[in-house]
Amino acid sequence: MSKVSRRGFLSVLGALIPSFFMTKAEAVPTFSFSKNGDPKLGALLGESKRIKNGQTQIYSGQSGGQMIEVILTRTNKGLVALDGTCTHQGCTVGLDKAHKKIVCPCHHSVFDPSTGAVILGPNGTSKNSIGPLNKYTVTEKAGNMYIK
Repeated sequence: MSKVSRRGFLSVLGALIPSFFMTKAEAVPTFSFSKNGDPKLGALLGESKRIKNGQTQIYSGQSGGQMIEVILTRTNKGLVALDGTCTHQGCTVGLDKAHKKIVCPCHHSVFDPSTGAVILGPNGTSKNSIGPLNKYTVTEKAGNMYIK
């Protein structure tokens, strides 16, 4: 049996605690880029009325056989769709609803859900140390939301 150092234990614990507070346990709407979409508009996410102004929701889906997450936020200007993959080391981010922020559980980077901009870099480093979350094109048509 290998011995775990205190530092190793605390670093693992530090990564797990924030993810406990993130909202992955809720029912997550699903989508697929290869099914239920429109060739011009993209993948169907669902009805537009599911997301109210100021609200953020995570959608899980498939793209090319890979599971992906998309974070959708409705702002005063419309919908913003962000890739749920942290630009630091590719971990799947989560939503901290209490603070209305997107947080990476691996190295604690923090992102703005309405723009994808970095608020805090990995482990408290500068926001300029990594790039913003990637964006999808989002379209609303006939009461539905689509991304591509």
